[in-house]
Amino acid sequence: MTAGKNDPESRRRVDFNGLIVESVDETVAEVLGVRVASAFWYHYQAFFGITREEMPYALDTLFSSLKKIFGVGGEILGRRIIQKLYGKVGVPLNYAPGHPLTDYVEELKRILANDRMNH
Repeated sequence: MTAGKNDPESRRRVDFNGLIVESVDETVAEVLGVRVASAFWYHYQAFFGITREEMPYALDTLFSSLKKIFGVGGEILGRRIIQKLYGKVGVPLNYAPGHPLTDYVEELKRILANDRMNH
């Protein structure tokens, strides 16, 4: 039997991916403004060929493109996205400079998976 969209693991993955997209949307709107946020996904897809739905699977591209476009400000924007994501699930973020931002997303996935296994 193959896993479908209604099995619990697929729903959790979709839910987590939705939280990532929400975190990006909200952070871009808060930091750069609502007008920029509304154009963000259009330009992101046009330049990088990545849709909103695909972005959680291409976070390395998201974070590196933010750094290329905004320089140090892109790194700060990326950290704010991660902070927003951790806040949405109520997990404290222990940020250490120099670690790739994608590592924090993977760590959060592990934390949430362990939490589900223990409850």
